[in-house]
Amino acid sequence: MNWRITVHHEVAKQLSAIPPDRRQHILDDLRELAGDPFRGLVKPLKGKAHKGHYRKVSGRYRTIFKPSHATRTVEVLAVLLRNEHTYQ
Repeated sequence: MNWRITVHHEVAKQLSAIPPDRRQHILDDLRELAGDPFRGLVKPLKGKAHKGHYRKVSGRYRTIFKPSHATRTVEVLAVLLRNEHTYQ
């Protein structure tokens, strides 16, 4: 059973700023979330502010998302370049 993916409008802006070759890799990883959001390089984020949020590695980029088991939806919150400010 597939999961439904919802993407915030801010994510669309973030994706448009990413080079096309890397963007395609990230979009492929987003499609994989529909099959199983916990497969691959996925880990839960730590800290009270990030409770229930996960990250998926896509090269140098991190996709931050929040799954909802009750509705089987994955809410994509951000796509960020990995650096020291990514998880703040």
